[in-house]
Amino acid sequence: MGDTSYDIVADTTAGRVGGVNSAGVHVFRGVPYGAPTGGERRFKAPTPPDAWDGVRDATNYGPTAPQIGHAEMGGSTPTDPAAIERMKAFGDFLHGLSGDEPEQSEDCLVLNVWTPSLVPDTSRAVLVWIHGGGFETGSGSWTMYEGTPLAQRGDAVVVTINHRLGVLGFMHLDDIAGPDYAGSGNAGMLDIVLALHWVRDNIANFGGDPSKVLVFGGSGGASKTSTLLAMPSAKGLFQRGALLSGPYVKARSAATATAITEQFLNIAGVGKNEIGRLHDMPVAALLAAAKELAMPIDAGLASSASPEAFMPLQPVLDGAVITHHPLDPMCAPHGTGVAMMVGSTKDDMKMMMLGMPWFGVLDDAGLQQMVQGMFGDLTEEALAAYRQSYPDFTPTQIAAQLVTDRVMWHGSIDWCERKGAAGGAPTYAYRFDYETTALGGILGATHGGDIPFALANWMLHPMAGDRPENAAVSKTVSEAFVRFAHTGNPNHPGLPEWRPYTTDDRCTMVLNVESATVSDPMARLRALWSARSV
Repeated sequence: MGDTSYDIVADTTAGRVGGVNSAGVHVFRGVPYGAPTGGERRFKAPTPPDAWDGVRDATNYGPTAPQIGHAEMGGSTPTDPAAIERMKAFGDFLHGLSGDEPEQSEDCLVLNVWTPSLVPDTSRAVLVWIHGGGFETGSGSWTMYEGTPLAQRGDAVVVTINHRLGVLGFMHLDDIAGPDYAGSGNAGMLDIVLALHWVRDNIANFGGDPSKVLVFGGSGGASKTSTLLAMPSAKGLFQRGALLSGPYVKARSAATATAITEQFLNIAGVGKNEIGRLHDMPVAALLAAAKELAMPIDAGLASSASPEAFMPLQPVLDGAVITHHPLDPMCAPHGTGVAMMVGSTKDDMKMMMLGMPWFGVLDDAGLQQMVQGMFGDLTEEALAAYRQSYPDFTPTQIAAQLVTDRVMWHGSIDWCERKGAAGGAPTYAYRFDYETTALGGILGATHGGDIPFALANWMLHPMAGDRPENAAVSKTVSEAFVRFAHTGNPNHPGLPEWRPYTTDDRCTMVLNVESATVSDPMARLRALWSARSV
């Protein structure tokens, strides 16, 4: 601190920060929005950062939240040579999306800002990106979330954040350890709210308008965005939200969360009257115990789409931090005034299925079993509908489509309908059909495939592949997100008319090289998913 050699310096409520100029954008990395969360602060609600003197270095990304890496999460280990090779290529692909992350630390409440100017400007919207990785992994420093291209537009400020994850961010100790641990099961979400407070109080000093804030994220980041709608403390901190493949509707019950915590304590060898020991345990020991809770997706086909199977630690309906389910039975009252964009990709869950033992070898009998587990009495009708809708698909392809439709496509439709049932601000639905050439094209229009186009950074990482239409698709999609951040309406001259989603119209924007507005796409399949009883 005290060094005045930075390219650019900005004021925050805790002190001054020094950043860099890059490609016409001012970049500030690793800016503290909260105090360290280790030791006695572990599992507790976050607090603002301590003030500092001089200029704090904000030229490098801050620490990554402690977490179990993707490769260590467990799950089915393929034995087929082709599957092993496929998963190795997939691991290399993931590294290309994340880059080399900073070291992990409990001093992880940091954020990053990309802005075209520090001059306050009410015509400059703020896009706050929440990283994916479920509730257990990820970082706002991933290459995939680079904010420079959007900030180069001149009318957008981009913010990415880190927050507590897994056992440190979502272990519900309230009902075991008492009021000193109030909110512990939602500590990671409280971190996000504190970051939004930082945006409200500081973003004008970075050229952004705090009255035009879009919170959005992909996958787990979308689920966290949805959860914010159920938090009284988040109300008013953002005006718009967007979910990119993460239609989270129901938080963990306090009773189930307590049972999971008890399981964790047994694994860690800590008694209910010894909670204080958790503050002194090395982070590695906590993560090792939590790894036993990180249940892999069940290899059984019927349960392969259940989020309960792979997210033991997630937000908790504790009655205080989260007072309602995000969207069960309808949108929580704190979120009805937030305009939303909600979407999925055509082949969303196929990426997740690459390592399943049935991928590539599933036969008709296995497909029948899978459909039976999902549709029960409607099995024959569902099988016929899928075979008619996808006549050239193999059983493996139909199976991957079933998982995609159950979790993401129909999940997004259900989310839109629940939001609409509560009234309030509109919701705009989309489906992203643009396919990537990455990994030889096996992923199709993949999970996360819309992110490089929403953030306009497709040229910086391998997700988009090398299609010649990438730049044009990026211009169309990113313009919709920035317009939505500004006005709550994604329409712009590069798209056909995009109407809000209603049960009368079911308007969906199908984003592709040539985008189209479709009313109730795949209506027969939608009706089947809505009618199923299992």
